[in-house]
Amino acid sequence: MQNKSEILFEKGIENFKKKNFIEAEKCFEELKNDHPTNKDILKNLSLCYFQNKKFKNCENVIKLMFNHGLKEKKLIEFLLLVLKKQDDVNQILKLISEEKNNIDQKYELLEKFERPAITMDAEETENYRSSSIEKVNKALVNNNLRLNVDSQFLDPPLFYYSYDKKDNLIFAKKLNELFRKTYYELSQKIEINKFKNEKIKIGFVSAYFKDHTISKLFKGLIFNLDKSIFDTNVFHLDNGNEIDDEFFEKEKENKIKILKLPKLFKEKVNFILNQNLDIIFYPDIGMSTQLYYLTFLRLGKKQITSWGHPETTGNFNMDYFLSSKLLEINFEEAQKHYSEQLLLSDYLPMYFFKPKVKKIEDSELLSSNSYSCPQTLFKLHPDFDEIIIKILQNDSKAKIYFINDKEKCFSKKIYERLKKKIPNKIDKIHFLNKMTEEEFINHCGRTSVLLDPLYFGSGNSFHESMFYGTPTVSMPTKYLRSKIVEGAYKQMRVENPPIVKDLDNYVSLAIEIANTEPKQNLERKKYYSELANQNLYENKEALKSLEKILIDVASK
Repeated sequence: MQNKSEILFEKGIENFKKKNFIEAEKCFEELKNDHPTNKDILKNLSLCYFQNKKFKNCENVIKLMFNHGLKEKKLIEFLLLVLKKQDDVNQILKLISEEKNNIDQKYELLEKFERPAITMDAEETENYRSSSIEKVNKALVNNNLRLNVDSQFLDPPLFYYSYDKKDNLIFAKKLNELFRKTYYELSQKIEINKFKNEKIKIGFVSAYFKDHTISKLFKGLIFNLDKSIFDTNVFHLDNGNEIDDEFFEKEKENKIKILKLPKLFKEKVNFILNQNLDIIFYPDIGMSTQLYYLTFLRLGKKQITSWGHPETTGNFNMDYFLSSKLLEINFEEAQKHYSEQLLLSDYLPMYFFKPKVKKIEDSELLSSNSYSCPQTLFKLHPDFDEIIIKILQNDSKAKIYFINDKEKCFSKKIYERLKKKIPNKIDKIHFLNKMTEEEFINHCGRTSVLLDPLYFGSGNSFHESMFYGTPTVSMPTKYLRSKIVEGAYKQMRVENPPIVKDLDNYVSLAIEIANTEPKQNLERKKYYSELANQNLYENKEALKSLEKILIDVASK
């Protein structure tokens, strides 16, 4: 006959299998009280905490297991994941150093460039950067690691460095070289088939063709390429996420072909090579972990990337970076920031569909003193805090909105960062939960003014916000990643757009817009929205410009 603990354990396992993680957690917490050193109970409790996003609790249980002598490879690596979920890089680096002989060798590579998504001040940002550059330089001289892509892959290394205010070209090249030396599959020589296609055969490769910014930015181009000239192919991962239904509809209309990539790296490489592509187009290098490694190899006659992630790759096998004359004003100066050859469209490099949402009443768009920065939180460099502080100091009625990250880890760090600087104003800061596309666009419409982050600005979200026309204040730098809003205003043909050159002007203009009489601000919103309808959304001239560029590339 089963005792009470055995019955409770089985109940916990059953709930976990059914994904009733909260109930499972209760079972294992109760069991832990009676059996505080039981390995199976502690393991299952840590898994429940992880599923319930109680990462600190999960961390504590794993460390308790260590204290009881239950330290093993999988558990150490699980703790590294839990620390990553908390953006606790100090502990990650310490643990890798202490346990490097007991964990996968890939963590020895990770240690060279790992950094937090959210740093607490500009000094910390710079310290991590300089330390990583130094470690990468040393590793390039003395690197004995040999890793396998399928079993030992890491996230793309440059990603969070793109949100700093620095030129990343040299660092990108060095990281690219380090990965080539470490992952043996990335140095293979590949012969490209010179087979002549009847049409220009182009392949778009991304992991983000479902419910994602990348899909929104590039599907207009993919769907509308002239099929008398282009044979358009869409490659995506076999990860259960599939792609947006619109892609399958376009396949039924014979406008595109959809190809699911195999699971293993070598199979992916051979699968793409067998398509004999004239152009392989990666919209977002540096975002997808699995697809990042493909970009090291030449899998098409010509290889292009673009502004899905607006950063150079440092990759000598990537031929072109597609940008815009609206974003790269001085070609020679702009080219200095890229390892790829710049291609400049006459318009923003996309065909963006107007959002399809049910409009809210004008009365809901009448707002004042409402500021929002509805961006992914790792875009918020510590320097941006100065703007928030000055707005709150100079507008007593201000309310400032951000959007929570999925795990609410980044928002917690941003909140603590701001609380240290403005403890008496912190009640003016509000974090909203994740929204649907329609909720997001309506939120932008209800806001008085939108705040563009300093060094990595908005792109897709700006285009969506123009459904209602809420003005975004932006302060672009010389790098593409901060210039999308400026370029969009140019394409819209906005006279005197809210583009500024310094922090004080940013703050004063944001406050001025937020305090504009609501009906007057509504008129400005409608004016911007109308210009977006005319020039930003579904711009056929932009499509023609992009088609011409792709035709020229294929002919080279």
